[in-house]
Order: sequence, then structure tokens, then C-alpha cells
Amino acid sequence: MATNRTSTGTSGNSTDVAFTDPTVYTEYEEKWSSLPQDGAAWIQRAQEVADVLAVDAGTRDRENKSPRAEIALLKYAGLLKVLGPRKYGGGEQPWSVGYLLIRKVAEADG
Repeated sequence: MATNRTSTGTSGNSTDVAFTDPTVYTEYEEKWSSLPQDGAAWIQRAQEVADVLAVDAGTRDRENKSPRAEIALLKYAGLLKVLGPRKYGGGEQPWSVGYLLIRKVAEADG
């Protein structure tokens, strides 16, 4: 599992905000380099992401960190593409699958 590194960066309003460095999840960028092909595979991918996020979700919540690294992880997993058309690089899944993915990830890290 990736270890967390905390950084302070400048947000859009020029104040320092603590966040977990997105590079802690770069190992998953290659692991999830291709998109799942069916609804069951998408749900499995969401479970894998949830398992990664669950490791330190409570700590990140208590520390009130900006979720920059966690957003990067969702991108690496391809979960942000689930509803998009295949011709544009998306997963072309129905809303019912998208809803299940959201629920699965939110169970581990709301």
C-alpha cells in the first residue's frame, strides 16, 4: 500500500491547504491503465479503489485534508469515465452502474 506524504500547497484562493501528495498513488496509474469492459468489471474496479481509500480515510477526514491525491486515484482508476461514450474514451455504462460505483467508493471514503 502507498504511504501518505503530506504537503502544503497553494489553492485557488492563495491560502495554504494541507493535502496528501498525489504521487502516493502513481503505482495505480499503470495498474489500471485500461478501462473495465463490462458492468461487473467496473464494480470490481470501484471495490479496488474503495479498498485503497479505506486504509486511511479516517485519518484524512480528521486532518481535514484536501482530497487532491484521492481525486488522482479516481482518475487513475478510470472511474470518472464510466458514463462517457466509448468513442470518446469512456466506459459507456448505464447510470445504474455509475450509481453502484459511487456507492461502493463512498462506503469506504465518503
